[in-house]
Amino acid sequence: MGQHTRQRLDLDRAAGALAGFVLKVAAAGLAVMTLVISWQVFARYVLNASPPWSEAAALILMVSFVLLAAAVGVYEKFHLGFRWLVSKLPLRLKRPVFVFGQVLIMAFGAAMAFNGLALVDYTATHIIPTLNISRSVAYWPFVVCGVLMLLFAFVNCATLIAGRRDADPWS
Repeated sequence: MGQHTRQRLDLDRAAGALAGFVLKVAAAGLAVMTLVISWQVFARYVLNASPPWSEAAALILMVSFVLLAAAVGVYEKFHLGFRWLVSKLPLRLKRPVFVFGQVLIMAFGAAMAFNGLALVDYTATHIIPTLNISRSVAYWPFVVCGVLMLLFAFVNCATLIAGRRDADPWS
């Protein structure tokens, strides 16, 4: 096995492990959000005293796990792609179209991270009254997702470019 192939496998393996971890965090966020909403419904209809924090907490959790799962979708090549279009192309054209799509995703991820960081900075001193935490907490998932999308799209390109010349990018 050549040095470049080994590095490509190590890069893809590391990205795969990161994607698996991120997906577990997203799943945990979904479970916690389900508990928060269940408590809210129980408190509202049984105790007649809905907790004021539950809606804001559920919203932040939902945004977080949806964005994390979207980033993993980039790694798994089932999110933000041109799959239908590319499936109609001959194999020799699939690679450049795939790389072009991944470059667009990298640009989108970079913009998402950059602008998310601007929102984090802008809202750092704003407090969510029902949670008594900074509003910037709601925007950190955009930064993390953008960085992950950028990283995963780069890994997708690197593994394709370093791989076999006739490889189908969606195999």
